[in-house]
Amino acid sequence: MLLRKAPVLNTILASLLAGALVACGSGSSSSTSSSQPVYTTVFDAGSSGTRLSFFKVTPGNGGYPQITKLYEKEYDDNGINDFLNGVGTITLVKKGVNILPDGKRPVNCTGGTVVITADETIIEGLGQTDVSPCVIEPLLLAQDATLTSNKLSRSQVKTELFATAGMRTEEKFNGGTFTAPQISEYYGRMKTYVASMGFATGEFKTINGNKEEGVWTWINLNDQYYNAFGGNTAYCGTNCTPTTVGDFEVGGSSMQIAFPTKTLPVGDTNNVYSVTINGYTYNVFSKTFLGLGGDDARKYMRSYGYNTRVTTYNTGLECFASNATSSSTKEDSGVTLFYNFLFFPNSTTISTNAVDNTWSPTLSNTQTPLLLGNNPSYSYNGCAVKYADVSDAIIALPRNNYGTIPNQITPASYSNFASKVAQSSSPFVGLDNFFYTAKDLGLAVDTQVTNNFTSQQFYQALAGSSSKCVTGSVSATSIKGGSAVCANGTFMNDFLWRANGGLFAQGTPSAFKGVVPTRLNGVTTLTWTRGYLLQKYANAAN
Repeated sequence: MLLRKAPVLNTILASLLAGALVACGSGSSSSTSSSQPVYTTVFDAGSSGTRLSFFKVTPGNGGYPQITKLYEKEYDDNGINDFLNGVGTITLVKKGVNILPDGKRPVNCTGGTVVITADETIIEGLGQTDVSPCVIEPLLLAQDATLTSNKLSRSQVKTELFATAGMRTEEKFNGGTFTAPQISEYYGRMKTYVASMGFATGEFKTINGNKEEGVWTWINLNDQYYNAFGGNTAYCGTNCTPTTVGDFEVGGSSMQIAFPTKTLPVGDTNNVYSVTINGYTYNVFSKTFLGLGGDDARKYMRSYGYNTRVTTYNTGLECFASNATSSSTKEDSGVTLFYNFLFFPNSTTISTNAVDNTWSPTLSNTQTPLLLGNNPSYSYNGCAVKYADVSDAIIALPRNNYGTIPNQITPASYSNFASKVAQSSSPFVGLDNFFYTAKDLGLAVDTQVTNNFTSQQFYQALAGSSSKCVTGSVSATSIKGGSAVCANGTFMNDFLWRANGGLFAQGTPSAFKGVVPTRLNGVTTLTWTRGYLLQKYANAAN
């Protein structure tokens, strides 16, 4: 529950705390107006799956908006970007447990082919016209009971769908194969389908990773765990003085980095955006790197060195524990991989893979999954070298220039990004993939907000002589089940603490504290969808 101070007391406290705030502003009253509540459903269409969240929002009208999550649901699809390409899947049954109701095909989902294995029953080969009846409709139907209990009709619920990095990767501008009109038409069909079910509809689109996803993630994180806007003391413990952190939010296909700054000027070309909620104003640097998500970075690493079309991939052997097998590490790429001579070095990548052109030649993994073709043996140094090259190359791609279209001009590099991070006025924490990696290494739990550790502690858990990566004792039967912990941990360690010029190498002014959970004690607390609503309704009356 969101707790609020009385208006007068809050004004006094805000004045007293103004000097302590790590932002360029101070707080005002957190009281809300008598605005009527808004009921809204937001689909988070991620690169590896789709989640529905249903909220009741009382707009702030200049104060602090009250946001209550009434329902959330996700089944098991592989992301609407895969449906765009005709390779969508949904899971009906997994390990004897029904995922979709009764473990059956949704009534209007008629496409694809049912595939039954010992572990699961899925429908594969689903395309663009299947995403609405096979993914969106079942989630909306599951929400109906909550509408009934709140005495709401479907027409009273505004429904929106926002896609993230998976769909950004599909855009021709970013090296994909679909034009903006084609993607717009795809969203339009989904929106029309939802409207035909009787729901009010808002935007259906791919959101910008800088000024939208990255900023919204930062807003929600700092509101939920650090009371940055003076209106939420639910999770901040005994010390709820408004404060802030920066964050590394690592999804499947992209990484968003956001932090408050007092030195970098506001402006789209600088990736700095002003955020004002409940009278608290912060200037937030927010940058997305498309391709640096935990999944995509690992898949690029596994393609490292290839310069011919092959069917068995055996690179990345240094990044898996010795007990890893081809079956336990098998994964479809889900991204376009580059031939070795195009992807490395950076200068070749920049000159060859022009913006707004489909990058080719490519190595497609929809037909030939990533496999270990030989015996792995984990080596931190051998794996880190590959990840460093991959990270440097991805950051240098034109799609990752600083700024946002049409102001996406200045090329980025790891070294000049490190100079940006040094301008943060707050320490950093890691989210999502970075959290789960730390958890798999025994350094974090999801029953507490704070999971701090040093770079030395992280390295020992990952690559120390008794670590499970070195001893070959990673207990996992699949990528999703944790078999990629050594690869993901190497990526995290190299990206944060690279020996020469690392973001948080010894002597740098900024600091990385640790990680925080997306789900705290089983409750989803960190989601950009809530940050979107906080910003949208902070100064709105309806």
